[in-house]
Amino acid sequence: MKVCPACRADYGGGEVFCPVDATRLVTTSQMSASPLDPNDPIIGTVLAGRYLVKSRIGEGGMGLVYEGVHRDIDKRVAIKVLRDDLSRRPEVVARFRQEAKSASRIGHENIVDIFDFGETRHGSSYFVMEFLEGEDLGNVLGKKATIEAERACEIVLQCCRALSATHGKGIVHRDIKPENIFLTTRDGIDDFVKIVDFGIAKMSDIETEGAPGRKLTKTGMIFGTPEYMSPEQAAGRDLDHRVDVYALGVIVYECLAGRVPFEGDTFMGILTQHLTAEAPAIDEVNPHAEVSQELELVIRKALAKSPEDRYQDTEELAEAIVCALDGRVSRATRRTPASVLASPLASPLDSMPRRKTSPWVWAAAVIGAAGLVAWSTLGSLAAPPSEAEASAAPLGPPPLTQTLETVEPPPPIADPLPEPAPTEVEVHVASDPPGAKISYESGSEACASTPCTLEVTRGATLVLHAKLGKRRGRTAITPNEEETVLIELQAPKRLTPKPRSAQVPKPRRQPPARSSDLKVPEWAQ
Repeated sequence: MKVCPACRADYGGGEVFCPVDATRLVTTSQMSASPLDPNDPIIGTVLAGRYLVKSRIGEGGMGLVYEGVHRDIDKRVAIKVLRDDLSRRPEVVARFRQEAKSASRIGHENIVDIFDFGETRHGSSYFVMEFLEGEDLGNVLGKKATIEAERACEIVLQCCRALSATHGKGIVHRDIKPENIFLTTRDGIDDFVKIVDFGIAKMSDIETEGAPGRKLTKTGMIFGTPEYMSPEQAAGRDLDHRVDVYALGVIVYECLAGRVPFEGDTFMGILTQHLTAEAPAIDEVNPHAEVSQELELVIRKALAKSPEDRYQDTEELAEAIVCALDGRVSRATRRTPASVLASPLASPLDSMPRRKTSPWVWAAAVIGAAGLVAWSTLGSLAAPPSEAEASAAPLGPPPLTQTLETVEPPPPIADPLPEPAPTEVEVHVASDPPGAKISYESGSEACASTPCTLEVTRGATLVLHAKLGKRRGRTAITPNEEETVLIELQAPKRLTPKPRSAQVPKPRRQPPARSSDLKVPEWAQ
């Protein structure tokens, strides 16, 4: 049995998030346990003979976090211990180990440092990391709702540097959100960023123990927090480091607007907006926001639906932010397609500074101008003089002969034939709740778990059936272009017994009269 920490609703199926408020569900034992429970059996124990566990200071989706001390050098540490119920699941243990391996191999000052790993005497995995003092960006926004543009940009610039190092190691974080951006103080500098929680990071070149080449993350599986998911994450597609660029765009938007660009009552409701909706303008959400036109363009490009239309890495995003703070527009921002810039968030480009023209462009312009002059000169030789020119010209003997040639115009160039429309289109299928198996009308499987993306024939009627446990759903579409469908699953209706209709009792059959009972008429006596 699982419980939603926000609305306290109980769920007994395979749900991961609450269908009402998209909060991650926890077990009933996790719900009843206090994060500061002094009776925790781990508190007071010594791990690996050197780490004394002092107190519980928090918890995450996969484990509990404790404050400890290295007894030999008297250094404060943080210890993350995998939950007992999850320690019995090999795939979760592998992911927990991956988190430690991901963060430890990056080696960047803005990434939390993990330096030890082991198991408790009860068999639960743990890792040891640096102890951080401060608060995460989520707490900051929870208290202030918005922060100044310069402060938000400085925080995101540090995230860009950290994620650039992360991506350089072939690692994609996939769950960048304010709660995973920890702000501490270092060398007297406030808002020093430490990115934490690599629990669902995607690693391109790391194999699980005993299973070479096995991926911990599979195509079509959904990982992350819905408010910060990129469209390709929401659709269950293959993804790369540009999902982290999208998440940073959401965070900058939230810091300035006071809310994320896409909100919803359900997990799938939020994902559907990431796939189909445009973010509202920041000044519509927060009329008091002081956002420059240049920074608005940066946010819009970072939130582009297609990864190809975004900044191609966090270095490009960082350069664009620095230029925006200086009132300039970066080259990467200028390459944004017009369809992206035409959304409500973006401002007109009329006041943009013009891009500096390279010497090669100037050379091409000079050559083009020379060609134009030559063409004009030749044209003037063939053209008859005007009346003014004729009157001003000196008189001379007329030409002996004058030959006029008729030049046939070149045949018109036929318009190129339009490219044939693709015969297949993509249909993004989602269900509420998510995780449903999708089948075609024929009964064959379309995808194992929603959300997913199908390639279907354009213009053909498609009937899809969704199944999750005992819940069922159905929809029929005729897609002519890329679209998203949401199938709502319904629990089976309970059959109530029909009331028995009142029956009129049939008259009982009278037994035949006996001979002794027969009455003989008088005339027969």
